[in-house]
Order: sequence, then structure tokens, then C-alpha cells
Amino acid sequence: MARLRYITVILALVCSTGLWAQGGVEIKTPERINRMLEAMPVNNIPKAGRFQCTELSGTIMFYTEAEYGVTVQLGAYLFSDAVRKAYDPVIISFVERLWVELLLRKTTASQSALLKEYGVRMVLNGYPLGTGSFRQLAQALDAINTLSSLSITTGGNEIDMFMRDKAGSTLHIYIPASRDLLFPYDKKEHEERLLKELTESTAHFSPVIPDLNDPQKTPQGLLVQGGECYMIDSLKNDVFFTPDRKLLYDSKWPEQTMQNILMCAVSQENMGGKRVSVKPHTYSKINSNINVSLDLLLGYFQKQGLRFYTGTMGLEGDKCQCLLAMYHPVYNYLHILSVRFTPAQLESGRQVTFNADLSTFIPQHNIKNLFQEK
Repeated sequence: MARLRYITVILALVCSTGLWAQGGVEIKTPERINRMLEAMPVNNIPKAGRFQCTELSGTIMFYTEAEYGVTVQLGAYLFSDAVRKAYDPVIISFVERLWVELLLRKTTASQSALLKEYGVRMVLNGYPLGTGSFRQLAQALDAINTLSSLSITTGGNEIDMFMRDKAGSTLHIYIPASRDLLFPYDKKEHEERLLKELTESTAHFSPVIPDLNDPQKTPQGLLVQGGECYMIDSLKNDVFFTPDRKLLYDSKWPEQTMQNILMCAVSQENMGGKRVSVKPHTYSKINSNINVSLDLLLGYFQKQGLRFYTGTMGLEGDKCQCLLAMYHPVYNYLHILSVRFTPAQLESGRQVTFNADLSTFIPQHNIKNLFQEK
């Protein structure tokens, strides 16, 4: 309980400069992409589409992508459409964007310096760029152009994109698993896009109800399935069941019922009629809350591939507070939603609006440092 209270402090301190006005976000081309576009030695670059830039490369086709009417990606078209469909688009886009940045650096020494700055390692046949037989970036491109196999390993602090060409040469691109690096947006820009997408999302939540295989029993006699922790013991992926093995939804057990709701372990019927007024904590100067269906809010975050964990802050009279930690296992960022409610609001059939706070893109390593054991 005590350690969960530190998360409340995070909600207040991560960003404290204003609130987002619903419908009031102006989406612009990310600054990183703007800088790259300005450095390109070619004019008339389309907002979205393919183009050539022989000053950088006579063999690579370049491309841009647009969203909300502005350019959001500039990359070297390295991979086939089949590869793009089969692998994580964020990782593919990062590598193709990185390739443009490397080509803009001109010399192998400056390219190696950029890789070192980003913490990226590019290793061809065992040699990092600029060492041994790996003297030029074009050698790595040769391996990609004659690709015979590709795999991407994720799940830790580093992503390993491994390629083998038809001649047997191997190319590893080791990438830090970091939102700051993988996405072209800084935190403020990414928050603005997230909040705009959230208000426009039509993705309904999908019920996620675990099999009751080896349940634990709570002191109150409830059954609980889950037990996987996120960083601290108090944040778990627990789902609660009644003693007769039915999924718990009962206002007599408000905290456990809300945890089931936030874990999406409820029926469509029990999720219906629930809305949430969300106060986002962001860097933007904003002045009103988001009012959205809880169904669509949770559905949006499910669609992002996040893992859900919940915890409770306890009861104060008839007021309750539960936390939902949403962690991305590939990009290593965290969102925290704190929901305030009363047991009466959980009575079946009620049309209710919960109040909540949302902090987004909290770096995982920062939170781990805050919660490390003394």
C-alpha cells in the first residue's frame, strides 16, 4: 500500500503544466522529421510518397508518410512490403529512418558516432561499423538487398534485428528498447497524438478472462487468478472470482470489482454505461478533461499491445481508488490511470462517470529506480 502511494506522487509530478482541451490539439510534423527534411539535399519532397535522392544514394528509394495532413516519417525504403506486414512497424520504421540519418552523415566515422550516440550497434559478420572488414554502410545494404532471412527479438532492454543474406553473411542491428529512440516524436508530441487518437478511437475493449486453473484464495474468501507482478508486489494482473468460481462483479467488493473492470475481465453488459472523465497530465498547456466511454478507453490501450496490471489505494469512507498500470513490453514505456469511484457506482445497470487521472509515457527505468528496495 505504501509503495503504491508513490505512484500517486508520480501522477502529480511527471508533468504538471496543464490539461488537454478535448479536440484542441494541433498535430504537426515531428521536430525530428522536420530536421531531417531540412537536411535532405533535394527539393519538392512529398508529404507522403516515394522519391529519389541521388545525392545520398543512387540505389535506395526514399519515402515519406503522412498523418493528420502532415509528414510523420522519412525513411529509406529498405524492406519489402511482405516484411513490413510481417514485423513490428515501429521497429521497421526506426531502422529505415536511421538509415537516412546515417546517409546524411556522409563518412563512416560520423556514422559510427551517430550509432554510438543512439546506443545502436550495427554488426556485420561480427564487426561493428567502421571496424574489421565492415568499412562502409553500403556493405550492410548489400546484405539487406539479398536478404534470405530476418528475425526480430524483443522483450528486454535491447531489440535484436538479425538478418542473413543469400551468401551467408549476417547483420545484427541492436537497438535500445526505448520509446524516446524508436518513435520520431518527443514526449510532448507523442502525448498529443495519443490523446487525439484516444478521443477518436472506435476500438471496443475485448473481455480478457483467465481460466481458473490454480487460483489463490484471499483472506476474504475470494478466488484470484493471476499473480504476475509489475515492478512491485502491489501491482498485479489479478482477476477475482467468487468462492463458487464465478467472475466477480459485486458492489460489496468494490476494489476487486474495479480491478476486474480495469483488467477487462468483465462482460460487455457490465462494462456498458460506464464513462470516465480523464484528467491527462501532460506537457501541453490544456484546460479540460477527456470524457470518454470506459469501453473505448480500455479498448484503445488494448490495441496498443499494452500489458495491464492493477492495484488498490484502499478505502476512505465510501471513496475508493484503483490504479491501472499499462506497460509496453517492447518499447518499455508505461501509462498509469488512477480511477476514483464509490461502491454505489458499481451497482449493476447504473449509468456512471468515474473520475480519473492519466499520466503517459513514463520511462520504465525511471519508475524502477523509484521503487527499488532499500
